[in-house]
Amino acid sequence: MSTTQIREELSKYIKLGDKRLLKILHSVAKEYNSEDYTSPGEPMSVSTLKKRVRSAKARIKAGHYTTQNDLELEMEKW
Repeated sequence: MSTTQIREELSKYIKLGDKRLLKILHSVAKEYNSEDYTSPGEPMSVSTLKKRVRSAKARIKAGHYTTQNDLELEMEKW
């Protein structure tokens, strides 16, 4: 599957997704973008990945995420 096809399919999921799915995708994207994948080093282990996923889920459940509305309000200030 090409990158373009993946983007198109993800767009469909996002458009149809409920609040829970959007929170999960947001958390994954935010965490992914905070990593520096250009740095040399060891790949992440499965156990570390699982810990990070549990941590992200806990943050979402605790309400520590940014809503679409919050992002739109922030963008208006740019």
